[in-house]
Amino acid sequence: MESGSAPSLKLISLNIEGDRHITQVLTFLKKEQPEIICLQELFLEDFEMFKKELDMEGAYAPRTKKPHYDEETGIPMSLGVGLLSKHSLQNIQKLYYSGNPESIEQIQKGDIHKECGVVLCTTVIKSGVEFTIGTTHFTWTPNGKADNNQREDIAKLLHALGKIEEITLCGDFNAPRGGEIFSELKKKYKDNIPQEYTTSIDKTLHHAGDLQLMVDGLFTTPSYKTTNVRLVDGISDHMAIMAKIKRTTKHNIA
Repeated sequence: MESGSAPSLKLISLNIEGDRHITQVLTFLKKEQPEIICLQELFLEDFEMFKKELDMEGAYAPRTKKPHYDEETGIPMSLGVGLLSKHSLQNIQKLYYSGNPESIEQIQKGDIHKECGVVLCTTVIKSGVEFTIGTTHFTWTPNGKADNNQREDIAKLLHALGKIEEITLCGDFNAPRGGEIFSELKKKYKDNIPQEYTTSIDKTLHHAGDLQLMVDGLFTTPSYKTTNVRLVDGISDHMAIMAKIKRTTKHNIA
């Protein structure tokens, strides 16, 4: 199949920072009308709301628990990653690579390593063509510097993904482009964020201001091609990744 005649999917990936920007996020998604949405730091309750408001199918994987509204008195609720789709979801997989998914814990300040690591994957079919999409929110470290937790988890993440031959993988990787962990990802997958972008942090909405860290990613294996990739600010503390995804017969990673 020639890549020019292949169907494409419009994809958006975004760390929505819990419930802090729900109105902006929903307005943005309704305006853009993507076919596939990958969200990180997503409350289960808001996942159900997005499915209804956007009329999409969805899959969800919890990572931790956190109060939904009031962090001091609120009831801890499931916080994780979600996939939404205009197309039917096939073969949903929740590939946990760190933590204990059987015992999702509320994270206390300074104890972030109890969060579970998971890649949420699914396959959708458009015009007879299969697309496998995955999203994750990778292990956080201070200042974007790799530590032993990240080193252990990236090995586990890549091992978990080893069973999936072809995939488009997106999310918040908490690993700046050019750094140690990002380089491990790039050994296996193509980085599709244009080099003109030097950060995926929204300097206006992020609590730390103008951090020059490209930590959100859009990676592909050789049978996928991305076009129209851009980052959009003004929605959450991270920028949204927007792209069109195609299947292709080409197998060389640039």
